[in-house]
Amino acid sequence: MGEFRPRPFPGIRRRRRAQARALGDHHPPRHPVRAPTRVRADQRRDSSRAREAPRRIAPDPVTPRVIAIHGLGLIGGSLGLALRARPDPPRVVGYDVDSGTARLALERGAVDALLSTPEMPDADTEIVVTAVPPRVALALVPLLAEAMPRAAVLTDLSSVMLPALTSVSAKPETRRRFVGSHPLCGSEQGGIRAAREDLYRGAPVIVGGPLDPGSPAERIGSMWSLVGARPSAMAPALHDALVALTSHLPQVASTGLVRTLRRTGNMTGMLAQGAGPGLKDMSRLAASPADLWFEILTLNADKVTPALELFEREIRGLRQAIERKDPELRTLLEEAREFRREIAP
Repeated sequence: MGEFRPRPFPGIRRRRRAQARALGDHHPPRHPVRAPTRVRADQRRDSSRAREAPRRIAPDPVTPRVIAIHGLGLIGGSLGLALRARPDPPRVVGYDVDSGTARLALERGAVDALLSTPEMPDADTEIVVTAVPPRVALALVPLLAEAMPRAAVLTDLSSVMLPALTSVSAKPETRRRFVGSHPLCGSEQGGIRAAREDLYRGAPVIVGGPLDPGSPAERIGSMWSLVGARPSAMAPALHDALVALTSHLPQVASTGLVRTLRRTGNMTGMLAQGAGPGLKDMSRLAASPADLWFEILTLNADKVTPALELFEREIRGLRQAIERKDPELRTLLEEAREFRREIAP
């Protein structure tokens, strides 16, 4: 992935390097934070894909005959609801290890029918989707890849792509029929009761393979277009490094904020009284399911750790600038304000 480089902003004056180092080295002069070595190694093994910039596609969606969804919570249930709401819906079959979730998915109309076991897909199935916790996917993806019809393609919706990809890499034929896809949307709430038909409408979806016509990745991208999402292609190694910054780091920051507030002693009982929109926005992610995020963060630890190191350095620099009432603080705040406009216009 190369390097994460601090970016200069026109019109913002910087102090000398020695002064920046005195403020906790929040503007490192010679040592930009590098992506983990393992990311670069992954990319070297698949260099053509790793260098590929994200490509947006707008394929003419082709409705598959049958789509099988394994995992009928928020993510899988919402996909089923969106597919079945189309004027020309595919047949959607589903499976969930929790029988209560499966029954509710059927009652809510997220699926046409339930599978009795995960290994018995409909013979006409064209796309198989796994919307399960990441560590469950490591065992389920190879199992389904062997059981599904030979013309079908399989996609896993985990927030981390490389582990599931590795689980099928030993068998080239299976590997060719698998591609990860990660919808960049969701909710701090989980389960089939939180599923909704419009969850993916307008949402970006990263597909972990080249979107060549007729390829498994293009077929998966077409499925996402059917529900109003915006698919684009990105190499799996690059995806995992990117979401460590844009998704996993915000989750940890939100958790850290709430844990800090939990340690405020006799002020704790007054927090609700003083909580405004800022706190509610910043703490929302901390309400996400702990089990799911334990799996995501530990599976992507080698990408999340350097992102956290960079974040810790920035927090340390801000703290020192505040303590010293240093005018540099204004520059730090202004840089953040300007860059926020670039990444979230």
